[in-house]
Amino acid sequence: MQRIVLLAVALAVTAVPAAAQPSLVGDWSGRYHEDQGDRVPGEEPGDFSGLPINEAARMFGDSWDVARHSVLEHQCQPYTLPYMFFGPNQFRIFETRQPDTQELVAIEMYLGTYQQRRTIWMDSRPHPPEYAPHTFMGFSTGAWNGDTLTVTTTHIKNGYFRRGGMPASDRTTVVEHWIRHGNLLSHVTIATDPVYLTEPYIRSQEFVAMDRNNTNWLYNCEYAMELPKDKNEVPHYLPGRNPWDGEFEAKHAMPRAGVRGGAETLLPEWKPGAPAAAVNPAKNGGFAPAVLPQRLAPGEVKAVHVQGNVHLIVGAGANIAVQVGDDGVVVVDTGAAGATDKVLATIRDLAPGKEIRWVINTNMRPDHTGGNEQVSKAGRTVNGNLAAIVAHENVSARMIEAKVPDAMRPYNTYFEDNRDFPYNGEPVMLYHFESTTDGDTIVMFRRSDVLVTGDVFDLTAYPRIERANGGTVQGTIDALNRVLDLAVPGKMLEEGGTYIIPGHGRISDQADVVKYRDMLVIIRDRIKDMVTKKMTLPQVMAAKPTLDYDGRFGADTGPWTTAMFIEAIYRDLSGAAAGSK
Repeated sequence: MQRIVLLAVALAVTAVPAAAQPSLVGDWSGRYHEDQGDRVPGEEPGDFSGLPINEAARMFGDSWDVARHSVLEHQCQPYTLPYMFFGPNQFRIFETRQPDTQELVAIEMYLGTYQQRRTIWMDSRPHPPEYAPHTFMGFSTGAWNGDTLTVTTTHIKNGYFRRGGMPASDRTTVVEHWIRHGNLLSHVTIATDPVYLTEPYIRSQEFVAMDRNNTNWLYNCEYAMELPKDKNEVPHYLPGRNPWDGEFEAKHAMPRAGVRGGAETLLPEWKPGAPAAAVNPAKNGGFAPAVLPQRLAPGEVKAVHVQGNVHLIVGAGANIAVQVGDDGVVVVDTGAAGATDKVLATIRDLAPGKEIRWVINTNMRPDHTGGNEQVSKAGRTVNGNLAAIVAHENVSARMIEAKVPDAMRPYNTYFEDNRDFPYNGEPVMLYHFESTTDGDTIVMFRRSDVLVTGDVFDLTAYPRIERANGGTVQGTIDALNRVLDLAVPGKMLEEGGTYIIPGHGRISDQADVVKYRDMLVIIRDRIKDMVTKKMTLPQVMAAKPTLDYDGRFGADTGPWTTAMFIEAIYRDLSGAAAGSK
């Protein structure tokens, strides 16, 4: 069926003269005549049918507890683009045109569900770089193909393909086709997700023109503690303990294999007992759009403004934050050693004529501290000929143990839980945690409203919990919860506001951190349950407690693999020494 829909769209696009460009302007509401479970009442638990998903997505769905919506940071979160138009929704479309030429610049949407505002750029602008923030609606560009508007959207936050907990990762790309037939608006979406789908997920639906007197356009949500409980609790079901498992197929007399989804179950000739379709990553990318986020060239180092006085430097190993102002420059982490010349050149471009006064290290790792000596020598304090390197005293101690040269170590250390100082017109706040190591520091630029987390939050990998250097899984969860406490959304619907620079990966906000925190709590709880059952480390590895997140954060090679992550948590929770089974 998906292939038939896609073919129909392709024929429609190619069969109409290029000059035809109907207006989509108006107020629209869904026709709730198909996929009723999606439209209004919500899907039944355990229904994964009709989805070309992989085993990782099934595991995520099996662990999903709808009570997670009661968590403070989840309460007001909107649906993301892959699902937004399939739930109950009404939206308004209008246009932005160039005043002099009346050329179409953008098609704008206001969505009554969650008060989302969406811009579809029609002026051929490129999509943002891969390190730019993601949003619930993503970044969209459009083009007319005859009377069909084709829209490509990237930079979407992770969300759902189905409200019953079927995940959509933040690597999802959505291509839409909008076609107007009088008062009827047809909509086809083609979603690709290399993390949770084995092939594109294609859906269609229709909207009808609304009476403009309808005024139900506001979604008032105020997040608040609804019940007396631990505000950092993450409701979920452990493997094999979802009480709803099996209910859907029993209620509707459907074969379990069909209810569990998968690309093979979408074919007319499929029968229960048929083998699962082989995962073919190339097939999932077969409909990938030509429009993709800009990527850094090999060896390229680049700066991007975050907000306020703070900039992010990417491409130098770990992320580097730079605060710039009248007083001078503060540098948080210095990146890998081989990139320091480019880093310094980038800082000079950001702050011409200003000196580096302070260097802050968030941890001891070489990709964060490799440029310490050179960056320090490039600046100076008021009373000295070097920029002071600041870190928690445990960082200095661990670097001494590792025989790091003296010139690369921090000498301005602190031992308290937090420290602050004023610089460039704002408080600079340092918070110490024994998290991935015993010397991690989170930095907050309070007036700029930017947090720099170091490896406490890493959007490219599982947390690197180094037990040998004092790291613990609970300490890392505590640090992430502190980030959530410090961050405030820019609007009531959980987006923007406090921007967060992770140790690696794109600029983020509170909504990104809460999903990362949820992931770590869920994996911790699974391994804790296995430890309670006296399972050995090889048995825990075989159970794949991280499967539903491996496609996003896992690694089989490199300095921090999935197996190392699982082992670190297992030994932390069991108290087992390294080398024991």
